[in-house]
Amino acid sequence: MGLRFITIKLKLVKEILSNLVAEQQLLDQYLQSIPVRNWNTKTTFKNWTITNHVSYLAGLEDLAFNALKKKGTDFSNYKGPKGLDKFENDCIDKGKDMRPQDVIEWWRLARAKVVETLADATPGRKIIWWNNQIDYLTFASTKLSETWAHGLDIYSGMKRDYEDTIRIEHIALYGWLNAENTSKQNKVKFHELRIELIGPEYKAWQFGNEKSENSIKGSASDWCRLVTGRVDKNFKPTLTTEGEFAKKYINFKHTKI
Repeated sequence: MGLRFITIKLKLVKEILSNLVAEQQLLDQYLQSIPVRNWNTKTTFKNWTITNHVSYLAGLEDLAFNALKKKGTDFSNYKGPKGLDKFENDCIDKGKDMRPQDVIEWWRLARAKVVETLADATPGRKIIWWNNQIDYLTFASTKLSETWAHGLDIYSGMKRDYEDTIRIEHIALYGWLNAENTSKQNKVKFHELRIELIGPEYKAWQFGNEKSENSIKGSASDWCRLVTGRVDKNFKPTLTTEGEFAKKYINFKHTKI
């Protein structure tokens, strides 16, 4: 049973990493098509420019590599409630005077090291990521979700539509894996959640105990935007709920990753 579970988890991590690389390459290709003069275009995410977004993604990969290889020693530079703000500013400062192609290259080199390290690792191993200890499977789904979410911001800032793919299955997984942590952040006692979603190409995905008293059902696209903090007050999700906790959950404040 133990060996079978490890094998299943390893296969899942490989699938997530494959989707991560595909999502990174898709965004990379789109970034190369954006004229240099438009890299200062502002997005709805913290009023960041495209340069800011890619610099942040690159900085996240550097931080991730440090967490994987050096037990997160760089986090000592970002302690306290303002730690993330300082990290974001450091990433933006590093990239602000770079040419767009150089920012892309920084991101490419940084992300390649992280993917290579994760691909060679045991999926059950733990990593310190900010104030949380998470396994490599959760971490890989987090990396995918970050890339996808910031890609949404960039496409939106450029007034371009982004068509979801079946890769969002593992962003949906990230949302379910992170549910307990989200509950803590909202200071509400966590209850087991069942998630049932319909994704692109009419794919059906389920996470959690089917006997749970709390369930959320509906569009995978809506769920993924909700759990990555990519919704605004005008957003009207098609998600339906059963149970008091589930009803509260879709109204929680979800971290903008």
